[in-house]
Amino acid sequence: MSGFQSVINQQQAPGVEGDFASANPKASLLAGEGALVAGTNGVVVGRFGWVTNGVVDNTGTGVPAGFVHREGQASITTWLAEASMTIQPGFQMTLMTAGDFWVRTAGAATVGQKIFAKLSDGSVTTGAAGATISGYVETKFVVGSAAAAGELVQMGTWS
Repeated sequence: MSGFQSVINQQQAPGVEGDFASANPKASLLAGEGALVAGTNGVVVGRFGWVTNGVVDNTGTGVPAGFVHREGQASITTWLAEASMTIQPGFQMTLMTAGDFWVRTAGAATVGQKIFAKLSDGSVTTGAAGATISGYVETKFVVGSAAAAGELVQMGTWS
């Protein structure tokens, strides 16, 4: 995520990590009012999250509980920083279990590939359904737009 504007592009960015990528239906993890809070290291928006006793972290084992949607809940706490995608420890938050979102992928993406969540930080890569990618777990999300490694891609559950 960049901070204050320093260049003018001829084409607007397609989206921001964690934003909705369509008007399709979306669903959040049924956790109850105030039931989910960011863990001791905070939680990064635009990545996957795992839940343990109501505490969300970007690390875990097994399939993640949901995706961290961008809803203005990140705070800039670093002195003179221009931007932040981190939800501070203890802040209430929501995890999305279905919908279409913008994510940044570590690998090149083609439409129809599966989305894999990195177990150590919740970041995203893509691969064939059923593939084994070391350090990643397959999610129910599918790639909806092609992109090169490191670029924004649409992912969704409504393929």
